[in-house]
Formats: sequence, structure tokens, C-alpha cells
Amino acid sequence: MIKRVVGVTVAAITAGAGLASIGTATAHASPGKDGKITAKPSLAVRHAPSTHSKYLASIKHGETVPLNCKVTGTNVNGNTKWYLLPGDSFGGHEWIAARYVKNVGTVPGWCGTGKHYVGRATTTVSERIGPNTADQRVGTLAKGRTVDVLCKLPAQSVKGNKMWYWTKDHKWVSARYISNVGKAPGYCV
Repeated sequence: MIKRVVGVTVAAITAGAGLASIGTATAHASPGKDGKITAKPSLAVRHAPSTHSKYLASIKHGETVPLNCKVTGTNVNGNTKWYLLPGDSFGGHEWIAARYVKNVGTVPGWCGTGKHYVGRATTTVSERIGPNTADQRVGTLAKGRTVDVLCKLPAQSVKGNKMWYWTKDHKWVSARYISNVGKAPGYCV
């Protein structure tokens, strides 16, 4: 059994029958930004906000978990919002589909709402609904076009680069094909 501390929330990760699950003791690091899991029997925790992203663990139905912020990602039964969980048991990137989360108190704000960054497409690049080439393409950026970037996160590797940028238009582009104009964006937190 591996234990982790998320603020003041203690979560235990256990493996059983080849499936990992997260159980929580409810003490809250950020009051009012929690979610109760409605998926039965559990909700998958993924490395990025995409159903094509690596499965990390699951959270049981009825559990309440703290939520950091939200981004858009793969459409899950009509809902494209995903929540970032606090902590770093899996490298600090734990995401759950908002479709199966009932907010308790305040709904978390968007990730990366601080400073905006600018990137320039080094070639024609696909804009996607989630940070994975298997996610639906929802547009393209022409070579040389600039794009406002809110934040970045590691996801699927594209030609050796695992970073993906979340844009002001709530689309994802592979950082492999974007050069930063000035400073690189911070992580989605």
C-alpha cells in the first residue's frame, strides 16, 4: 500500500485484481472545491485530460476528493471538462472526467488563468479537443500563426516532446510544433 498526502487529504492507493483504486479520508486542503464521485463502481484517474491517456488508478463511487482546477479535454458522455486533482503520486498529473463528479461547494476555476503566453506554429499543426493525437481534431494553426497559450502539461509524446499547450480557445496543441515567443507557459495548476 502506497500512501500520499494531498494538502491535508490523505489518500491510499491499493492494487487489487490488477486494478488500482484511490480511497480518501475527507479532510480538505481547499474548502469548497471538492467533488463527489458519481460513476459506478468507480471513476478512472488519468495522466492527462483524455480518455486516450494512461490509466493511473480509480476512485470509488461516493468518495469526495479535492479539486484544483479544470480544463477541456476528451468528451465524456457530453461533457468536455476535466478536473486536476492535487498531489503528486503519479508525477503531479492526475485528471478525472467532470461528467462523473458532483461539485460540493464552489466549482473550481479554469487552470492557467494567470499570465497568457504566446506561441508560434513552426508548421501546420492540429488543434485537438484533448492532449493526444487520438483525440478529435477541432481545427488547425497555419505555419507562422501565433496562438495564446494558458498553460502546459505532459501527455502523449509527439516526436520526443511530451508537452502539450492548452490555448485561450480551449484547444490543445502539441508543443513539439509550437515555438515560444518569450517565456514558456507554466504548468496547468
